[in-house]
Amino acid sequence: MAMFRQFQTSFWSDNYVGDLSPNQKLLYIYILTNEKTTQCGVYEFSMRYAQLETGLDKAEIEQIINEFVKSGKIRYSKETNEILIINWLKHNSARSPKVAAVVDKEIRDIKTPEFESEVITRSQVLGYPIKTKLSSQDTVSIPYPYSIDSGTQYNIKEDKKNIKEVEVETDAPATADAYQIFQENFGMLNSFNSQSITEWIQDFGSDELVIEAMRRSALDNKGYRYAEGIMKKWVSTNIKTLDDVKAEDVLHERSKQSKNGRQQVIETIPDEFKDEYKPEHKKTSPEELAAIQEQMARLEKSKQ
Repeated sequence: MAMFRQFQTSFWSDNYVGDLSPNQKLLYIYILTNEKTTQCGVYEFSMRYAQLETGLDKAEIEQIINEFVKSGKIRYSKETNEILIINWLKHNSARSPKVAAVVDKEIRDIKTPEFESEVITRSQVLGYPIKTKLSSQDTVSIPYPYSIDSGTQYNIKEDKKNIKEVEVETDAPATADAYQIFQENFGMLNSFNSQSITEWIQDFGSDELVIEAMRRSALDNKGYRYAEGIMKKWVSTNIKTLDDVKAEDVLHERSKQSKNGRQQVIETIPDEFKDEYKPEHKKTSPEELAAIQEQMARLEKSKQ
């Protein structure tokens, strides 16, 4: 059960959304954000709650759902009342092992076999580190899910023609990538930050500098914006690889040592100007005392 869902403002500029009626938009948003939604994108849809929470009647909800199915936005199983949101996993990343573990748990609760296969396959194609594998009994050609009026039959084999088959070793620990590092250090990855990470990876040609910047930011107890500042500095100084970063670190350290090693000019202050200065007192000898007394006597005599 979701406590909150992040919603992109670009939703309203989408051409498909722009052509929807007000009630279609309402139900579309409801399908994406109601409290039954899950991390894997499959959940049991309650017609009764949908009526109460949207104010739409049952017939209109059924009609709109059928249109969403025909448009390829969702799948719907009449027998289990489950909905599968087609691009959910694409826009709600499960790259973090913690999030992938949630998807694994939710997969076990999916009642529609074809939806289960769909989630597993899409997760593998997207490189998410889930541990659930397709069963040897699973097929990809069972036509089961229907629209509510049973007029639209869904064949998962047809939907998977454009999906490349990939070999995923889910038992081995997944290599940390930039998206995973973000979630481990800065929290849940939303679509805005995901797009930002993707653009930085494209700028650098790989994710190694993006990961390094985020790690440095996390070590300084900073956020993702601080990491972006690090990457902007690297771009401005033409740093393109980790070796460049290490070389820059060495130069920076040498510069610091050079500044700290400069000879300091210390001005010598005469003793008599120091606060703690005390004049030295010399002891007068008997000869010196006799000479002083003789001189004083002559001075007194001259005054007379």
